[in-house]
Amino acid sequence: MLFKDNAKKKALIAAKKAYNEAAALKGDTREEMAFRRRIGFRSRTHLDKVFVEGATKIGRYQEVCVHAEAAGEERPPFPKPNMFQTAKGPQGLMYTFVPLEFSEEVFKLGGQYQTMEIDAFRAIELTQDVANRVSFDLDLEKPIVSLQFLRDELAAAVGDESSADESGNEGSGDG
Repeated sequence: MLFKDNAKKKALIAAKKAYNEAAALKGDTREEMAFRRRIGFRSRTHLDKVFVEGATKIGRYQEVCVHAEAAGEERPPFPKPNMFQTAKGPQGLMYTFVPLEFSEEVFKLGGQYQTMEIDAFRAIELTQDVANRVSFDLDLEKPIVSLQFLRDELAAAVGDESSADESGNEGSGDG
């Protein structure tokens, strides 16, 4: 068990070190650009997972607060994002890291989306703003695109609505 904990600790340290190294690189060699791009892909995954984590934890937090207030108890402390997330890589599971200044913001946006303080379009816009700052921090040639899963969900919903509109018009007898 000690070996497993030590290996995890090393992997967490390596994830943070990789992000910091990528952010410090400013050269334009193929290797440096490839490394920054790889860390950018990991950062995108990290931000997406932190958004979902925020939606889940803050949604649960809201429920716990309602029960606590009803019982006359104190509210629990506000949840925080995990500093590290997991992602699937070519060699299996890996850890990702993005500085807390970015993660905390995306975490809160996930919670605001879950509690319907903001809609999906605003959540995408604001999370993309954070992703753009991460991209700038990593000096990426193209910004990472965050919340693709939510963008796809919205596109499918719009597609379903337009399909329903079209099929509703076909049977109107106007032809």
